[in-house]
Formats: sequence, C-alpha cells, structure tokens
Amino acid sequence: MDFGKKLSLLMSVLSVTNSALAKALSVDPSLISRWRSGSRIPAKDSGYIEMIASYLVEHAKMEHQKLAICEITGCVPEALEKEELKELVKRWLMDAPIPDTRAIGGFLSKVGLFRIPQAQVQFPTMTLEGQTANFEVFFGKEGKQRAAMKFLLHAMNSKEPGTILLYSDESVDWFLVDREYALRLGATMIELTKRGWKINMVHTLSRDISEMLRAIEFWLPLYMTGSVTPYYNPKYREHYFRRTLFVVPKLVALTCAAFEDFPQTVNLLTTEPHVVELFEQEYQQFLNTCRPLMRIPQVGSQEMFSLLEDFEDQSATCLVISDGLPLVTMPGEVLGRILERNSLKDSEQILSHWRKRTASFERNLKQHSHIHIVALPDVEQVKAAKGVVELPESGGILFYTVEEYVDHLKHLLSLLKKYENYQLCISPRSMSANVHTAVKDQIGVLVFKKDPPVRLFAMNHPDMTNAFYCYAEDFLNRLPPQSKNKEQVIETIQLMIRQLENH
Repeated sequence: MDFGKKLSLLMSVLSVTNSALAKALSVDPSLISRWRSGSRIPAKDSGYIEMIASYLVEHAKMEHQKLAICEITGCVPEALEKEELKELVKRWLMDAPIPDTRAIGGFLSKVGLFRIPQAQVQFPTMTLEGQTANFEVFFGKEGKQRAAMKFLLHAMNSKEPGTILLYSDESVDWFLVDREYALRLGATMIELTKRGWKINMVHTLSRDISEMLRAIEFWLPLYMTGSVTPYYNPKYREHYFRRTLFVVPKLVALTCAAFEDFPQTVNLLTTEPHVVELFEQEYQQFLNTCRPLMRIPQVGSQEMFSLLEDFEDQSATCLVISDGLPLVTMPGEVLGRILERNSLKDSEQILSHWRKRTASFERNLKQHSHIHIVALPDVEQVKAAKGVVELPESGGILFYTVEEYVDHLKHLLSLLKKYENYQLCISPRSMSANVHTAVKDQIGVLVFKKDPPVRLFAMNHPDMTNAFYCYAEDFLNRLPPQSKNKEQVIETIQLMIRQLENH
C-alpha cells in the first residue's frame, strides 16, 4: 500500500476531512487531495508526515479509534502511550519497519531455556590463506579526494578512451563543499570527455532533494558534452553503510563502504587486473537493475523533436518558466518568416514539429490548465531587434523584428481570450537566464539550455517531476497578484503592442 492509500484509509476510519487536516497542517486542502490520490508525496524530511501522525492520533480520542489505528498499522494496542502510537503511525506512513512486540515477547520467553551447546568444535588453524592483491589506501574526505583524482588520472594517461563507471550513495559533500576541488574535479572530467571518454553515472534519488539537485547541477556541464549517461535505481533502499564504486574497465577501480557520514572512511584504489574485472562485473550487474534518469538528445535530432512532441501531447496540467514568449503561441506565418530570414537548413522539420506541438497544446487547453510564466523584454530592446525567439531547437540564438514580435503578442492575446485554461503570468523579477523549464504534473520535466551549446534534458522520474513541479508552483505563488490576473496581463500586453507600433 502506498502513502496515499495509507493516508486515505486512516482519514476515512477516523472521519477526518481534507479541510480539517489541511487546517491543522496550515496547507491548502488541494495538497491533501494530491497526497491522498498519490500525485504528491511529502518528503520524509519535510516534517509533514510527523505532523499528520500527530494530528491523527490526537484526533483518535475514543478507544475504538485507537484500536482501529493499531489494527491498520499492525501494532499491538496493549500499554501503548500516545507518543509511542504517534511514532508507530509515522513509521507506518513512511514504510519504516514497525517492531512486533509479540515476537519480542516470544524471544524473551526462550532466553531462560537457552543452554550453551556442549559439542566439541574443531577450530581451523592459521594456515588458511587468501589471495594477495595490491591496493592503495586513502583515509577520510581528503583521502577520497586524492583517490578520486588519481583514479581519473589513470584514465587520463590511458592511450585509448573508454567508459568510466561511477556510483556513490555517500554524501556529495566530499567533493562539493570544497569549491576549489569541485572545480578541479569537474575540469578533469570535462577534459576526459574531450579526449573521447564516456561516463555512466548512477544517481541516488533518495537524497534530500536539495542535495540531489546540487549534485545534478555539478554534473550539468558534463551533461552538456553529450558524453554522460545518467541512471537511477528504482529499487534503491537506504542502508546504514554507504557504498562508492568507481571503475575504469581493465584499468583501475576505487571503492569504499562506510557507516553513513563516518569521517575516517577507508578508500581502496587498485589496478589489480582480476580485482578490477570483478568490480566491473559487479557494477554492470547493478547497472542492469537501473533505468535512465534523463535523456539528453542531440540538438536537431529526431529524438529531440520526438521528445518535445510527446511531452506536448501528454494531457496534464503544465507549468512553464522561461524568459521568452512560448513557441506554441507563435503564429505560423511569423515562424515561417523567422526561419526564412535566417536560412535555417532544418526549416521544414522545425515547422512540421511546431504544427504538431501547437495542435497538442490547443487540444490540451480544453481540459487542462497551461500556465506560462514569462519575463517580457524591455520595449527598447524589442525596438532594437534584440527580442530573442524561443526556438532553442534551432541550435542558435534568433531575434524578432519589431513587426514579428507585435504579431506574436497579438496572437498571444487571442489565445488568452479564447481559452479559459490558458494563463500567462508576467514575472517582474529576474529568472534563470537562457533556461526554459516545463513540467507536467505526474508526467515529466523538460529543461532547455537555450544558448550555445544548446542542450535538452528530459526527466520523468516521479521524485524529480514532483520536485520541479513544487518549484514551479512556489515560483508562481510568489508572483504578485497583478502578474497573474488575466485582465491585467492582457492590458499590459496591449500597452506593449501600442508602444511598439508607435516606434
């Protein structure tokens, strides 16, 4: 049973409404609905699960309600204090194991019957021998930094490029906190990709979302090279011991297993051929259980156009944050003029792709909300023909003429008036320059780096989608009311049109 079903069951049994729980948690009732439907899951470190457990136990004032909670969660009601019950409910909601007090009682009853066996045991002698292998040992965080750099230098000194295999569920602090080291590590890896090396990286998504995004941010420059393939393991479970395994097949391996954040970790580096081969086999077996975390297609490729079309075709609420006018709201004749003026070789493919995306966009507007958050350029910037076209799939930076920008604004107005589900928000504050972020609820995320080198990152992992959707919702909620009011937005666009037409 997933979190949503568990929460719904408890709320139904205790007759708790969405609005009552929302009031207790100081959140919107729609968030409770999303939790119950499974479209949202509160992060384990957010405090919400503990607050939910506390409220539900406090609400269960009658004895039969407490018994119902115990029956649902599988705990024994005898002699349970309120705080113990809260902890058990929290653990049940989080899928943590709940102690079975009956099993403990059974174990204790057998302790008194235990007797040391009298049988004679033949102990082995010290003549038992294993195989010897050469390892270099590096201790602690600084040691791990040196070991990782030496690991990469082995690859750097190799005559032929290959594939570097990386996995670690240790904290990323060992390489991210030291900014100078992080820059040196990143530069070394980029140099390796320039020399033809490929990288397979298995990410750990059970991390705190901020830590996970920090790690991915570190990897973005490498992703942009097109040489990194990121993965995640869908069956990953938290362990007391964290593991690191880096392998360059037939060359070198680095491994470590340590208790959570124990500072004096033992990091082992080896070039022993047989040991490296076994570590490679272990990594490949693990990789077989993993899935791609994101797809990073080549710009202008059929894969990229298919990804964009498939994303637009999915029926779901959509939030887009970008500093340019949306391509799907551009009139076809304007796009045609821009493509012709810039003599793009893929003009026909781009136009065909635009038609499909636009048709999907307008079809979805009949059932789902579509919110574009944009930052309009300064009027003088547009008059100087410096308004940037939102067309990263072209592989370069294109600009509007004043007339083209006005025609786009007019078509945008017609869409705002035609579709109730379409909302344009004008952000008064700075946004991520040259980055286009689109997220569809429960579907996936597209992140476009729009300036050269152009890159598209496509993700559909639920945790990543949830994180980006929450980020976009938070961005939207922090906009001033006038930036989201459709009538005021229409007036702002009409004013801009008049200013541009009088140039």
